[in-house]
Amino acid sequence: MVSVELLLLGLSLALFNIFHGYFEANFLAISFDEEAVRWAAVLPVGVAVWTFKEGVGVIFPDEKTSKSLHEWPDYWKLKVHFDIGIFNNFFYLLPCFVVWFTGALDSVEGAWVFVTFFGALLVNAFSFYKAKIVIRSLLLRVNV
Repeated sequence: MVSVELLLLGLSLALFNIFHGYFEANFLAISFDEEAVRWAAVLPVGVAVWTFKEGVGVIFPDEKTSKSLHEWPDYWKLKVHFDIGIFNNFFYLLPCFVVWFTGALDSVEGAWVFVTFFGALLVNAFSFYKAKIVIRSLLLRVNV
């Protein structure tokens, strides 16, 4: 099974390759506020920090229900998904940092990489949010 984030990255790469000339011509016509570019890294960092903080609620919902969740026979699958999601958080954050740190946000390629990996980071964060809701809902059904 392919993750939504991987599909997003693949689709983004395909679109960039197909429409590179169009994007480059229109990107050069846009002027960016230097202050906004300087603070651009705050967006992916904020999403990553939120995911780290709130993601713990996926495997430790609260003191009352965590024990039931950890005793669940398929808990290991949830833990593997959690670990992959945390790894993805680092994986998607790194290109955003590299582009921002090297000053490549003023190029069409750099901006494209930044926006694409920030989008993947948002999808990853949403999957943690959704998992947290689903787990809480399931634990309520178990009458814990």
